[in-house]
Amino acid sequence: MESLELRIFREVARTKNISRAAENMGYVQSNITAHIKKLETELNTTLLIRHNKGVTLTEDGEKLLQYAEQIISLLDKTLYTFHRDIRQLKIGATQTIAGYLLPQCLIEYQKKFPNINLSITTSNQQEMDKQLGQKLLDCVITNDPHVFTNAQCIFKIREYLSIITPKFCESISQIWQLPIVVNNLKTCPYRKILTDLFLRESVSFKIIELDTVESIINTVAVGGGISLLPKNILRNKFTVNEFDIPEVEPTSINVWIHKDSVPSDFITFKEIIESLTCYQ
Repeated sequence: MESLELRIFREVARTKNISRAAENMGYVQSNITAHIKKLETELNTTLLIRHNKGVTLTEDGEKLLQYAEQIISLLDKTLYTFHRDIRQLKIGATQTIAGYLLPQCLIEYQKKFPNINLSITTSNQQEMDKQLGQKLLDCVITNDPHVFTNAQCIFKIREYLSIITPKFCESISQIWQLPIVVNNLKTCPYRKILTDLFLRESVSFKIIELDTVESIINTVAVGGGISLLPKNILRNKFTVNEFDIPEVEPTSINVWIHKDSVPSDFITFKEIIESLTCYQ
């Protein structure tokens, strides 16, 4: 039994979908299936039940998942213990993620690995793609649908969005009367979704551009307009009202590493992000 097989099995168990696990780990689906089959043959049991919606773990599959989590965690800690030459983790991120998600991630990561320095770079997708390809960055965290070249996506999770309005807005119908408050980067996915929403409704609008999440929220709070942001950002933000619009599709948070990187180097960081972004 190899650690890669356990990592693949764990990813399939978490996503409950072989094709999605393959996409997240940068493998073809047949490769994932072959590793699962090898595990089942070696353990002489059935681990997964396949159906049209994905897969479900059998009782033995649930048992193996518990062991896999413990084994992978121990392997990762061992790897970091002996890789004493690793002293810095260089992370690229979009402005929004760097502003609301990374601070808590970095705190949790340094609790586990206090001897590793962390470096954060914010830039546009194209520049981070280039830097990741040249190994100037170890990983990139993005909420943009940009597909990175020479890279593998090791983590993807849905990011649900909400319209935020000043407190005086009592219904969603009032949003069309206010300016939209957006990031000054034209490539910001929330900006595009919000402007597209207004264009579909054939509503004319004014734009207020700002460069940080907090400035956007504060501007909305004082009555300057409305905006669109991830629900995770809006936790405990009582200065604004929050509305859901069914036609606004969720975006996704993705973690990319170089295609030649060892995924185990980033497993802990990935798990921290996953724990902070999972919500009902």
